Amino acid sequence: MSEKNVDVKVLRHGDLNMRFVINHAHGHMRIMDYRAGNYQDKRSQLDEMVRKEGLRKVFTLVEKQDSQNWRSVGFFREGVYPAFFRTADAYAMSRLYDETGKPIDASGQSKNPSEEKVAFPGRKLRRPESLKIELVRDERQRNKVVSGFNGELRSLPFGRAEAPDVALHATSRRKECWALAEIDDSFGHATVAFAPPPQSEDQLTLCAYAGNELIGLLQERQVNNLFGLSPASDSWSNQLYAGLGFKVTGRLAGHLRVSDDLTTALIWHIRIAKTTQ
Repeated sequence: MSEKNVDVKVLRHGDLNMRFVINHAHGHMRIMDYRAGNYQDKRSQLDEMVRKEGLRKVFTLVEKQDSQNWRSVGFFREGVYPAFFRTADAYAMSRLYDETGKPIDASGQSKNPSEEKVAFPGRKLRRPESLKIELVRDERQRNKVVSGFNGELRSLPFGRAEAPDVALHATSRRKECWALAEIDDSFGHATVAFAPPPQSEDQLTLCAYAGNELIGLLQERQVNNLFGLSPASDSWSNQLYAGLGFKVTGRLAGHLRVSDDLTTALIWHIRIAKTTQ
């Protein structure tokens, strides 16, 4: 993986005003477009940037009425981020490329395979021995978590390269789990991530306790919708999100790099109730 996980770049040229979050670890780039129109010019600029940066995918989250504009220039719809814009859903519109930077047709690659498992039987988890969950307030330490895991957080960084707003460090004997959240106060949602990804029953339990604590803190901050990502084949992470009450709302083709291979990512979503003041 790249030594530098994330770059943020800005394109202001003529009528174009766009911001990009480039995730080198996973070879993709999120587009934030601040002006409607000029979609052919935008696509040309994006194709050029993909070749320059050695990326494999670009994607943007837009309201329904704008999704057709992106479709007209070669993007395809992959999934929904419910209530992402507070009162409106966001549609994930994407464009994939091969290793040479040439656009490829991948509109059917992210469909639900029969072997994918996203629902699990409910069960009670035993509290881990010597459990300690610490809220990390130091911004430099939160930044180090993101750079240190370099892609293992999967869904973070999402909209910026700065430190996540909330970071919980859960430990139990020699095991640890980081539960992080990047909050968008404008729309009342947050993107969450866990690292290292659970790979055993004990790690799953530890992350579940950290996740419940994280959801409680975000609820207190009046965050209403939470989103996360996991590789479709990662049963442990899928079980973690499902156990916390998340549901799958989309599949993103070639979105996450696992063991040097690009794989489909599941979009996980949960709506949490507002707290009474």
